[in-house]
This record gives sequence, C-alpha cells and structure tokens, in this order.
Amino acid sequence: MAEQTGGCPNVSGAVNGGGVDLSAGFDSGSGGGGQAGSEAGGGAGGDPAGGGGQQSAATVPGPGTIVRDGFTINCVAGTPCDPNLIVSVSDLVSFRAAAPTHEMEPHGWSVVGLPTNFIATAAVHTRSGTLLGFPAEVRFTPVGFRWDFGAGQGLDSAGGGASWAALGLPEFSDTPTSHIFTESGSRSITLSVVYSAEYRFAGRDWRAVRGTLAVPATPLSVVVAQARTVLVNRECTAGTSGPGC
Repeated sequence: MAEQTGGCPNVSGAVNGGGVDLSAGFDSGSGGGGQAGSEAGGGAGGDPAGGGGQQSAATVPGPGTIVRDGFTINCVAGTPCDPNLIVSVSDLVSFRAAAPTHEMEPHGWSVVGLPTNFIATAAVHTRSGTLLGFPAEVRFTPVGFRWDFGAGQGLDSAGGGASWAALGLPEFSDTPTSHIFTESGSRSITLSVVYSAEYRFAGRDWRAVRGTLAVPATPLSVVVAQARTVLVNRECTAGTSGPGC
C-alpha cells in the first residue's frame, strides 16, 4: 500500500486472520468490525453484532473528520485520507454533469427505408462541489451514447458519430450512428450520454468513482414519411409543363 503523506495520524493496523485490518486504531462509534471506506449500500459491512449488514452512507460530524461504516477517521488539513475510501456515483449528489447535445440528418425528418444520421456531442468536463462533506472536484468523461428510437429500437455507441460531410459520405448513407425507420409517423428520439467519473480532494491525484452515470439530452422530434420518385420528360427548371413539375 502506498504511503499516505500528511494524513491520518494515530491509525494503526492489526493482524486479523492472516491479513491487516486497517480499521484497527480508528475511533469507532459503533464498536463494530468491517472494512473502512466500503462502498455505501454494497457488500457486507460491519455492525455492532459483527455480522454482515446494510452499510450506511458517509456522514461528517465535524471539520477534518469522516465517518463511514461506523468508523471515525480524523484527517489533517480537513480532507479525508483513508486509502481504502470507495466513492460511488450515488455519492455525487452535489455534482451535476453536463447534458449532451444531439442533432440529426436530415434535420427534423426522415424517409422510410433510408438511413437517418444521428450525431451526439459530449466532452470531458470538471465540476467543483462538496463530496462527503469536503470540497472536491469531479471529472466526467463520456464513455458511451444510448439512443432510443421508439418501438423497442435503440442504439448503443462508443462515439457520438459525425455528419455525412465530415465522414465524406453522400446523403442517406449508413453510418455507425444511423437508423432506418420502417414505418411513417411522428417520433420522439431520446439520447443519454454515459459518463465515467473521477474525484480528487485538495488537488491530489484523481481517483476513480465506482459506477457510471447516464445523463439525458432534450428529445428530438422527427417526422418519418414515405418518398416516391417520378420520371419526367424534361428538367422542371427548363419548363414546368412536364409530369411531376
């Protein structure tokens, strides 16, 4: 385990069943056992009876102190320093990730039987706020995009796609983020971006947050219609008397 500088005085380890119990030496309010810093709501936690039970979320009774799973950890400089602390996305209640933007080609309409191209945009960004009672930063990174086209049809993509022009393709070409509608009608297309997250206290190294977070975008309204072609005996720009002009 890496040495922790400037933190957690008076924390000692105890040999327990061939391993090291990092909770030894913590001021426990419950007197129970268990791993300090386990994820809230997951796994087996310590309770006063010594058995597995539902773990409680972290609470902070005062500056420089963090209580989790019954253990009180005092840290210098007002930051939590437990190397076993696990943060999950459920802990990020004070951090709001940015919603993605999305568009489609053609804009607002689609032709039955032809590909419609969908394009989403999301970027890496950082938010500041309070995490477990302490000032912190959280960095969100887009790792996936999920479209719902209705009628039980959807698409998961690692990337947000690109326009036909950017891909060097003619209109109505198939792309990794395109979709073909088989019936006419009005549709509401929804998109969510999937973010992974990292956190850090006081400018320390980034640490991974357990789990991912899906953030929805504003839905797109689409009109899907049939299209038919008609042969004419001359160009309509040269004369308007031909059929179909």
